[in-house]
Amino acid sequence: MIELTLTRHGETLENQQHILQGQLPGTLSPLGIEQARKLAEKLKNERVDAVVCSDLARSRETAEVIASFHELEPEATPLLREMDWGVYTGQQLDDVNWSDLPDSVESVDELFNRAAAFIRYLKTYHEGKRIVAVGHGAFNRAIATYLQGKKAMEMTELPIMENTACILFQIL
Repeated sequence: MIELTLTRHGETLENQQHILQGQLPGTLSPLGIEQARKLAEKLKNERVDAVVCSDLARSRETAEVIASFHELEPEATPLLREMDWGVYTGQQLDDVNWSDLPDSVESVDELFNRAAAFIRYLKTYHEGKRIVAVGHGAFNRAIATYLQGKKAMEMTELPIMENTACILFQIL
């Protein structure tokens, strides 16, 4: 069994502007840095065997703060990256035509399949461990949907996680 604490990176300057960062690195805001520190404080007395994160800067920097409280180095993987927004990357949320997404945007099915691949990765490399995974808003919805045994499209019904909010899962 794996005990998974799934969290989202701290707030970024781009989050403040409602910019779709997708797979851009992102820059933690002063609030985002403080959120990471508060989450690390909250988790400091918990057993944490590994901190896994997206390889994008906003996730990695949040993970580094958490990992430092446990004398660990974060393990970065592109499997945990945020949804690829294609041509919408760097634009504001209001600019998205939700009824006609271009082919360059990662589909819900692709996101869901990547979530399944991430869980297989955890089972392969972290069986029996307690893991903190620092991901992203849309991608964390895909992970939660997969772990709850739901269909890919049901992820769109879940709210986007707040920055540094946590969801706990037991993976058998």
